Amino acid sequence: MSMLKAILPSLAFLRSRWLGCPLALMLTSTWALAQDKRWGPGEAASDYGYRFHDLFWLITILVSVAFALVVLLLAIPVLRDRERPGHRASFDHGKSLHDKRLTAVISIVTFIILDAWVLVIAMQDLREAYWAIPDAEDPQTYRVEVLAQQWAWNFRAPGVDGEFGTADDIITINELVVPKDRPVSFNMTSKDVIHALFLPEMRMKRDVNPGSINKTWFRPITAGDFTILCAELCGFAHYQMSGKLRVLEQGLFNEWEAEASKLASTAFDADDTEAQWAWDWEE
Repeated sequence: MSMLKAILPSLAFLRSRWLGCPLALMLTSTWALAQDKRWGPGEAASDYGYRFHDLFWLITILVSVAFALVVLLLAIPVLRDRERPGHRASFDHGKSLHDKRLTAVISIVTFIILDAWVLVIAMQDLREAYWAIPDAEDPQTYRVEVLAQQWAWNFRAPGVDGEFGTADDIITINELVVPKDRPVSFNMTSKDVIHALFLPEMRMKRDVNPGSINKTWFRPITAGDFTILCAELCGFAHYQMSGKLRVLEQGLFNEWEAEASKLASTAFDADDTEAQWAWDWEE
């Protein structure tokens, strides 16, 4: 018995080390990952992308603070009311009026800070940016029709004549070229199942449904090559449904569009019914 009493302090010390080491490791790993730019959402490449970035970090901070408070509130009674020399462990079931009032207050404050506040900001961002689809009649708006299928993205731009369903339509598969600093507006539908067009760097994602035209948009502010993904499980080859988004400066884009329209007119085949899937643009 005396030997056990001599060992117990050492075991308590080890227990504290085993509790502290994982916490230190978690904090160190989090800091290391934060320094590595491969982790995290990365820089936004569209003009409204900063809104998603700010909201993401706001939610992360709020949830982290709430988690820390919950751990603290759990740790206090565990340490205060534990059994120890000269003190018997005590507990209750929280049925008193004081406990019920405290629970109600914490729940209401949590809802206002974590839910209502974030909801108000999110709805404002949606109204002012994501749902603010530009006017298709504006000459600055670059329009693109999207036909999704298992497992590819078909893109159609109107070409230099500005009309869909003509010989100079620019049709590409799994590759989309757009001008920088101009709004890009989409009309999208699916040939088979539900897909979701996801441009992660542009902070844009929208479902693509068969039998309907869905609309979305973004304005690229950074030139370069970016990722096109499908964010809806659409079959066994869903993982292959990816592509490349190229954003060009306006001058380079004009050259590319003129050349692509010329090649499309040359290769146009009126008998190729599979390629004649354009529709009248829907507002």
